[in-house]
Amino acid sequence: MKIIHISDVHCTENKNFLKYLDENEIDLVLVSGDITDFGPDEFAKDFLNKLASKTSVIAIYGNCDIETIPYVIENSKAISGHNKINLFKNVLIYGFGGSSPTPFSTPSELSEEDLYMGLNNLIDYESVVIEENSSVINKDNIIKILLTHSPPFESEADKILSGDHVGSKAVRNIINENDFDINLCGHIHEAKSISKLNKTIIANPGMLKDNYGVLITKNNDSRDFDVELVKF
Repeated sequence: MKIIHISDVHCTENKNFLKYLDENEIDLVLVSGDITDFGPDEFAKDFLNKLASKTSVIAIYGNCDIETIPYVIENSKAISGHNKINLFKNVLIYGFGGSSPTPFSTPSELSEEDLYMGLNNLIDYESVVIEENSSVINKDNIIKILLTHSPPFESEADKILSGDHVGSKAVRNIINENDFDINLCGHIHEAKSISKLNKTIIANPGMLKDNYGVLITKNNDSRDFDVELVKF
């Protein structure tokens, strides 16, 4: 199974990415927010529907997505990932949109406390999701992906050009307290990277217009998986 993760679309469709989807067998696209630059709704709907015409899509919103974008995602042909645990072929995807506070007062920011509470409440729902899908899930082969817009604080994925770390302490704490295999994030455009926080792989593909994504290749018969940056 192959999953491709993109982030920070910012109203730039990127023909190279669409060509990549046409030329490769991708089972799922994960979009971790900032689909737009403060709108418009029409771009988000058209972009998500175009992706969904090619393969399955799960998307969350970012801090630069206005308050209508979560509803656009819900009503598109993509699957909304915000505040949900989605099961896709033995992969559990824990999604939460928006970002921790920024200096720019963007539309979809949360306090660190609210972000932590939202993520923690989502994780509390994990056992229900697993129980509801017990007939189709293989617990020995599950991998867990945390899909956020904000990267964790003090990681390679949250480092700006000055070298300062500007990520979310809430996301970092949630990762430290749980057993995620991967955190897919974005938000910090210049922090394209794959690194580790404890045992969790942290992956930020940067802006879509820069032609990078994160490819996850999972063995269908085991928990084995690979994570790599790919160029479109």
